[in-house]
Amino acid sequence: MNDRPIRLLLDSAKQRFFEEVSTLAKADGFEVLSYLGKGPEGLRDRIAEADVVYIYQDPLPGDAIRSAPSLRFIQKHGLNCKNIDVAAATERGIPVATLPLFRNVAVAEHAFALMIACAHRIIPGHRAVADAVYREIGLEPIRTTQNEYRPNWAKIEGVMELMGASVGIIGLGDIGMEVARRCRAFGMEVFYNQRQRHTPDIEDMYEARFLPFEALLETIDYLVLVLPHTAATDGLIGAAAFARMKPSATLINVARGGVVDEDALVVALQSGQIAMAGLDVYREEPLPAASPLRAMPNVVLAPHTGGGSYRSRELDRPAGLANIKRFFGGERAEGIINLK
Repeated sequence: MNDRPIRLLLDSAKQRFFEEVSTLAKADGFEVLSYLGKGPEGLRDRIAEADVVYIYQDPLPGDAIRSAPSLRFIQKHGLNCKNIDVAAATERGIPVATLPLFRNVAVAEHAFALMIACAHRIIPGHRAVADAVYREIGLEPIRTTQNEYRPNWAKIEGVMELMGASVGIIGLGDIGMEVARRCRAFGMEVFYNQRQRHTPDIEDMYEARFLPFEALLETIDYLVLVLPHTAATDGLIGAAAFARMKPSATLINVARGGVVDEDALVVALQSGQIAMAGLDVYREEPLPAASPLRAMPNVVLAPHTGGGSYRSRELDRPAGLANIKRFFGGERAEGIINLK
């Protein structure tokens, strides 16, 4: 780089993202290039000067990539590269690196925690122990040894393992990809649905198979919702969806409460159309005291804590810049998806 600063073209779709990363980058010795407020044309104008693009939500089209003579590296803020013409970058031999985002990981972990809580009946088990229900069923405590113990003394029914089960993820974006990784680590079969199907290489990377919406509902054991709440998705999971699901299926919602018809969910849980639900989000928050969901034995409820500790701004932005510096320092950058 001839001892000059690395010229960093920064995604300018979100002013807050630009300002936060720009401050960090300048303090770290980068020369920051901006097209803030100038849209796609501004990006095309500035990319000609860039050594690296740190892209978040803005499109990074092939013509822009091809028009940048100095461009050597593309850093994606997140995992989902649908806004980047990765093929064009590959043609030019430019690595595209992805970055797991801490907040997305937090939501995925929370979804998985709800899945485990439902599968292993954690809440009924906790209540049985905490409320000492052994007194109600005629048991007395015994001192346990390696060979003497009382497995499932509370007779909790329906305990299942995740291994070998199928999961359907509605919305295989940044969060959905993190969910898919964890499901595969537990030996689950992963399916997904969204408006635009991923390319085969992305499906192979996450070992996820696309299914049409109705076919997915009929196939899976766990339905995980991580899609945005829009006019098109409002009440998407309602009576018709529940009627297609297996009676043994479980709904997990860490998206927004409005994508589920809660009245239909109550009916589905009461009638046995589905077995369980793990919910972190609701149409009204906090969940109203009058909601039947509060007293249902086959529901796991959380108070919208899926966002985790909110350390993401402290961890994610510097991680992307550090990966860029790693590349320009002659080291192997992390998360490269196109050039192996």
